Amino acid sequence: MKKRIEIQQDLKRGFGSAPTGIKNLVKWSLVGFVVYVAVRFVCAFLGGVLPMSAVLAVVVFLIRAVWRILCVFALFILVLCVIL
Repeated sequence: MKKRIEIQQDLKRGFGSAPTGIKNLVKWSLVGFVVYVAVRFVCAFLGGVLPMSAVLAVVVFLIRAVWRILCVFALFILVLCVIL
């Protein structure tokens, strides 16, 4: 049976006196949890940003296409006015 001083020293050291397997399990559990939370955060962030940026890209493409069509149409009308 451990003496009182040895128990106090063990408590001060925390996991210092625990077997290596338990220390590794606790450490990798915490690391795994932090990685899991980080991955979930990144996926949630990208899940909101990527569709929005895709929609924005389509809208910009459509605006540019319509603008080109309108410019060609305006140029055609201008040429008709000059000719007539």
